[in-house]
Amino acid sequence: MPELEEVGERASGQAGRSQSLVYTLPHTTESIAEFLTPALARVDPSAGGTQVVVVTRDAETALAISESFLRLSGPTGIEVVPITSAARAGRIFKTRPVLAVAGTPAELLELVRASLLKLDTVRIVAIAWADDILEEGADTVTALEGVLGELSDAGRIIVARKLTPAVENLVERYARRARRVGPADMEAPQIPADYEMPIIKYVTVAGSARTSALRRLLDDLDPPSAVIVARDEAAATEATLTLRTLGYHEDDESITVTRGYVGSAATHTVIFYQSPVTPAELHRISQAKPVQVVVVAAPGEVPWLRELAGGRLAPLNLHGPERRAHDREEAVRQELRAVLARGVPTREIIALEPLLLEFDGTELAAAALYVLERERAQRRQAEANQAPAARARPADGERPRAGAGAGAGAGGMTRLFMTIGTRDGVKVGDLMGIIAGEGGIPGDRVGKIDLQESHALVEVAEGDAAGVIARVNGSMIKGRRVVVRGERDREDRERSAGPRERPERGARSDRPRSDRSPSDRPRPPRRPGSSDRPTRGSSPRRDRDRS
Repeated sequence: MPELEEVGERASGQAGRSQSLVYTLPHTTESIAEFLTPALARVDPSAGGTQVVVVTRDAETALAISESFLRLSGPTGIEVVPITSAARAGRIFKTRPVLAVAGTPAELLELVRASLLKLDTVRIVAIAWADDILEEGADTVTALEGVLGELSDAGRIIVARKLTPAVENLVERYARRARRVGPADMEAPQIPADYEMPIIKYVTVAGSARTSALRRLLDDLDPPSAVIVARDEAAATEATLTLRTLGYHEDDESITVTRGYVGSAATHTVIFYQSPVTPAELHRISQAKPVQVVVVAAPGEVPWLRELAGGRLAPLNLHGPERRAHDREEAVRQELRAVLARGVPTREIIALEPLLLEFDGTELAAAALYVLERERAQRRQAEANQAPAARARPADGERPRAGAGAGAGAGGMTRLFMTIGTRDGVKVGDLMGIIAGEGGIPGDRVGKIDLQESHALVEVAEGDAAGVIARVNGSMIKGRRVVVRGERDREDRERSAGPRERPERGARSDRPRSDRSPSDRPRPPRRPGSSDRPTRGSSPRRDRDRS
């Protein structure tokens, strides 16, 4: 690819003049080609053995390096095998030669000690990013020194966001007289005096999920015009294909893809499909005076992006996750409204009164809400660790009931019957609050609430039904004590409470005896001349005996 060849020619010349290089580059996926291309340019596939080792802070960075170079060089190029697990990588080393690897110091050192990674054939070792690795602690630094100590003849490439004293010490020990290379185009262009750059919004995604993030951004923002900025040809092709799948044509001027330059035409939205690397890239878009700027960034790129934006950076919450979060918060507010509607709890006010001398009421409420959510999380975790039978155990003094909690819910939901309705002055929010608050379950595990005049049917998660019945049964709502039971229990009670009549001898029913309600049972034949209503003191059985 043209970009890769250009970087390779420039970097190979630098490598030829010095065995070791020190790069000052931001921690972005786009910076990978800048330092890794000269390393892979020294690989000789015919020589065999591992020739390039890239030391990373974590497995995610190793994966990003492997993915980025595969995207740039293509499937026929030299692969960088990410060492996300020493055991898995060991099996790969046993089956075929591996020319280049990337992994953490600990994983690489484990492979070396197991004699699976042979360092005598390594031509160059790259440390990316050195300042991040050195911040990991003494164990990581010890493992890094163990790897470097085995690579006495290999060239060094040290990459860092900033040349801290710890990085300079590393350079002095392992890459003395190294050539220093900084990113090009660091000078930021002059921003027009009549334009103020908006706060940069960002969405964090994995590198492989950029196309999905772009689609969601266009759906959520729905900009009247937009420019999508890509750094390399592969990313530009990827973004263009995403636009085609969304129905945009090549001649559609409202949404376009560009390689770095936005132009001077006014644009509503600028989307960086890849995180900018230099101030010049970020400030160049000011010529188009966009209303909003959004960056699709990998998680590891956010610190550099914040530094690049001068602190004017904020996350962008897409509507799907944001809406779910708002729903959860609204359920909590409904619980608080229900508690307040039942009357201000005097004991709690007395307990909090001394704190009002030190803190604002809103701060106290927020702290109490934090404690509540923490306790709920611990309770849910404890219940999840229990056996299903233990979770369904009735409360002390409560007689176990057959079918308790077995309602008509679908999809893992159970319907509960509550002896309170609209004539008692309750609302759906009151029931939501008492179930979530007293029942100890989050609002998102409460399903449909069918509020009638004299009763209510509430759906809860099947595993929560027994606990809700035990905790809410007998609670006071709007001054009335409520009874809660499984809906099937209620139906059984109604059937058992009806009048019982003995059927006529010889009469049979198609339904099993245990399932027949009193209304379904056959009545005795009526005697000629008798009325529908039996006389006082008479009964069908006595009439049959007389006849």
